Formats: sequence, C-alpha cells, structure tokens
Amino acid sequence: MIVAFRCLCGKLHTLLRKEVLEGLGVSHWKCAGCKRRFIIACAPAVDGGAEEFWPIYLEKTATTGSTREDGLPSKLEQLPSTPAELPFQCRCNCRLIARSASFGRPLRCPKCGSSIVLQAGFQQDTGNPIALPLYPDDGDGKPVET
Repeated sequence: MIVAFRCLCGKLHTLLRKEVLEGLGVSHWKCAGCKRRFIIACAPAVDGGAEEFWPIYLEKTATTGSTREDGLPSKLEQLPSTPAELPFQCRCNCRLIARSASFGRPLRCPKCGSSIVLQAGFQQDTGNPIALPLYPDDGDGKPVET
C-alpha cells in the first residue's frame, strides 16, 4: 500500500506506507521538486474509514537559488548591466557571494540556515552595486544592514 500527497510546489509524492509508519513524525523527507524538508503526520482510521497522511513542512520557503562561500570559483557568465556576483554577509557573519540569477529568489545561508532574499542596490556616493539581504523570517521585509 502507498501513501500519496502533493507538495506545496505541486509535485506528487508516493511513499510506501510501511516506511512512512516506521518513521512517523521522526523521519525527515525531502521534496525532489522544491527541496522542502518535511515529516509525515497520520490520523488513524475512524469508524472503518481510511487513515489520513499529510506533510508537515520544516521550512517556510523552498530552497532555491544558490549561494556559495567566498573564494570558491564561479562558472556564471556576467550578464549585461548586472554584475555576475556580489559579495555580502549573512547576519551570522558568514561571507557569501550572490550570483545575479539569485536576486529575488529565496536562498539559504550554508552556515546558519537563515532564509535570505537578495535585492540589488547601488551605493549613493559611488554608484557601485551592492547586495541588500532581506530576511523573510523576521517579518518586516526591510533590508538589513550588514
């Protein structure tokens, strides 16, 4: 018997019922589509009805985009009018480099796991581009000074 449900991203998951019951509420699963981690919860059968299974997501946002630690090589080509990479610091002081494709997409810090959404900005005095990190978990939606 199988357990089937859809992830928030729309991907259909089918898991063996036996494996789900063995790891119920403990085993961490990962969506192949959006990389969200989740556990499975179950409501037992009542009055001859079927059991109900549903996912409980461990992250608010899907893990997309990419960040890498400062000093690692980049294969991304520079796009016109947008720098290929911009260095920035997470609130945990981890030095990261954002690729231009990651702006506006949710990212995760490899050190502390914070959810970050980057916006591109420019310094007032020099006009140089800078990365403006937003932390959706904070709820205020304002850029954070690093």
